[in-house]
Amino acid sequence: MVAARQREIEQNFKAFEGLVASLMPQHAGEFALLRAKELVGVFPTAVDAMTEGYHRFGDGLFSIQRVIDRPVDLGFISYAGGDGDSI
Repeated sequence: MVAARQREIEQNFKAFEGLVASLMPQHAGEFALLRAKELVGVFPTAVDAMTEGYHRFGDGLFSIQRVIDRPVDLGFISYAGGDGDSI
């Protein structure tokens, strides 16, 4: 499961890099929920995004990235699981 989670995070991050510029004007500072390289939604807080992720995807294979103009690694939170930049 760890390998699947890591793969999901890496793929989602690459997808997010292609989306972040278009998200910045309306969603700067918010949190994007991604699964399978697709944007699921944008939420005002990391907790809101995480709650929706677990609600929709009980397997935990999703990731959350803060909509900012530079990537930030938040350790565990980055690994698809606070207030951090990526989950």
